[in-house]
Amino acid sequence: MKNKIWILLCCIFLSACGGEEAERDFNPAPSLVAFDIVDSYGVDTGYSLKALAIDPYINNGLFDVFWKVNSLKDYRVNIRVNSTPEISNSLIIYSDICGAYRACDQGGNVICEYTSDFYLSCNNARHPTDIAAFIKRVPQNVNLILEICDLDSPYCSYKYYPVSMQ
Repeated sequence: MKNKIWILLCCIFLSACGGEEAERDFNPAPSLVAFDIVDSYGVDTGYSLKALAIDPYINNGLFDVFWKVNSLKDYRVNIRVNSTPEISNSLIIYSDICGAYRACDQGGNVICEYTSDFYLSCNNARHPTDIAAFIKRVPQNVNLILEICDLDSPYCSYKYYPVSMQ
């Protein structure tokens, strides 16, 4: 009788744990919680719905990019620019590995710079990215894209903001 009660208790305990269903619901891939930009004029997407503009002659073309991520492990963050709000055919202007014990863990921020000769860079990069291919005339609307990617799989997600490059 004691063996039957013990087996019954074990079965109840195992079924309460969720078994195989709990494993399917677990997703270790990083999720992008927030992405915000503060443009040349101080417009902050975290607090304002105003259109963004980045001007190389205002504050030396500096602007800020912020993000928050929910991730159990390290992930890659990319800042991209494109004429469309998509990753395909975009240019990476910044890339870093984030996670525990790194400068960017569950979030981060970088200071980026836009120059009058159509270069973009972040965190004082040695080699700014030439975005002249996206600038046909000034002002030109482009999309700044923040992408996060899992390091152990092809999973990536992104958000974007349309920005007027002055």
